Amino acid sequence: MAHVHFQKNNVTREVKAGFSWTVFFFGAFPFAFRGQWGWFFLTALICMATLGFGGVVVAFFANKVTGRWLAENGWTVTAGIPPASWGFQPALLSTSAA
Repeated sequence: MAHVHFQKNNVTREVKAGFSWTVFFFGAFPFAFRGQWGWFFLTALICMATLGFGGVVVAFFANKVTGRWLAENGWTVTAGIPPASWGFQPALLSTSAA
């Protein structure tokens, strides 16, 4: 499984590509710990409406959402290559040879 490392202000965060086991087991709480409040409330609402089964569906794309959220908020990729399904290309990959 691929891991992508993001860095901002000397803080590094690691995001795994693929299924999010933390969201699978803990529902919306990982989004709250990551500071993604919109996704926290949306996932909590989905989990309450479906008696927790919606969390299984959200777990399939939670890491993708987190990776895109970090990239949109100024974090840069320092290691690893994000999957094409995440929808962005880091500056690390767009260097051209002179």
